[in-house]
Amino acid sequence: MDSNKIGSFIREKRKEKGFTQEELANRLFVTEKAVSKWETGRGIPDISLLVPLAQELGVEVSEILGGEVKSAEVERVIEYAKTNKKFKSDWKFLFSIVCILLSVLTFLSYLRFEYDPRIEVNYFIRLGFLVVASVLVFLGNKMYSDHFVETLEDKRRTERFSMMVLFLYYVVFLFNVVLFARYVNVSSYNLIPFASIIEILRQGNLYQIVINLFGNFFVFMPLEFFLFYLFGMQKCFFHFLLSFFILLSIEVAQFVFRLGVFDVDDIFLSLLGMVCLYFVFVKRKKSSK
Repeated sequence: MDSNKIGSFIREKRKEKGFTQEELANRLFVTEKAVSKWETGRGIPDISLLVPLAQELGVEVSEILGGEVKSAEVERVIEYAKTNKKFKSDWKFLFSIVCILLSVLTFLSYLRFEYDPRIEVNYFIRLGFLVVASVLVFLGNKMYSDHFVETLEDKRRTERFSMMVLFLYYVVFLFNVVLFARYVNVSSYNLIPFASIIEILRQGNLYQIVINLFGNFFVFMPLEFFLFYLFGMQKCFFHFLLSFFILLSIEVAQFVFRLGVFDVDDIFLSLLGMVCLYFVFVKRKKSSK
């Protein structure tokens, strides 16, 4: 089965129909990159796409397979299926799997550094392991999505899987930061807006300003991303009602279990960071339409 011949045929018939690669991709509910791969011989359409592709191009399936001899059509379909399988069984698939496995192992190493008292590792190194674990998920997903996924629905499923893994990593990290890794014994509160912010700006050093002000502003931004894209919570009122409830619950938990100060300024800064990112996402969504 000659993939270059198939690709040239698809490109020729597409141009005869006056379709761009994007238009053909939209008609077949696949990615534009998938059509490009077919036409350059770097891949062939999945066997499930042969009939709709033939209909869009106004040709017979047997013509796409490389010939017009009807008696040889079954044999050509079998050969085509074997060729398609070969395209989906190269090193890129192995690379995707290895990235996911390494990501899980790296994340488990992060957890061990956090909770094994016998291991002393700098905080930023521990955080680096978490970042590496997240990057590996992204790389594995991108490799698989670019080379083994053609339909838009399958692409969305692949992206959702990687986002679910990243969400799990983030939730563990978040609970570790705000609850599990705290060894203080504090039971205090601040109900006066901006009181602690002004106090830190007046008397705090650079480290306290970064951790308490910028830390609270940025640490919940990934949660905003997951709420917006992973869980599809894009209506403003319910979105921020849930966000406020989550932040309030964390502050109450810290106060009840004597792990920190219940501070309205922490809620304000965290919610402000989420609000800023929310409107960035909304503007991006409108501009993409």
